[in-house]
Amino acid sequence: MSDLQIIENSDGGDAVLKGNDLSIIDGFQNMPYLGMFGGNVDESTEIDRIDGKQYFDWWGNSLLMLSDPSIQFNSTLEKKIKETPLNSSGRIQLLNAVKNDLEFMNQFSEVEVEVSIASSDRIEILIKIQEPNNLQSNEFTYIWDSTEAELTMIS
Repeated sequence: MSDLQIIENSDGGDAVLKGNDLSIIDGFQNMPYLGMFGGNVDESTEIDRIDGKQYFDWWGNSLLMLSDPSIQFNSTLEKKIKETPLNSSGRIQLLNAVKNDLEFMNQFSEVEVEVSIASSDRIEILIKIQEPNNLQSNEFTYIWDSTEAELTMIS
């Protein structure tokens, strides 16, 4: 499966330039990021859309999947991060939000998620994805700094 490579730049995801062209990836690298941070932070994307209104969700929802909201990325994690205290109870809530946001991937891969509190203002999300018939798994780490309201992606 080929896709445009998306990276987190602390201001939302961006496509990657490689020379004079866009960089392409083969695999599921973009899916966890879009699953967790592709929805509208303020409201559900599963509502009837009003023409001309900005919904602040992933651009592909309205461009590629407008006619089928059930397959749009409608993440809950980003909103949950902003509302949840970083304590042991909050960690469980965030873990459940990540699992919920990545549930769609269970149809074609095995997904394991760990959420840890690295400090009073930082969480780390580790995601392991085992693709079918693949002997190695892919691991992705996302670090959320609540003081800076900034996401860092390490893969």
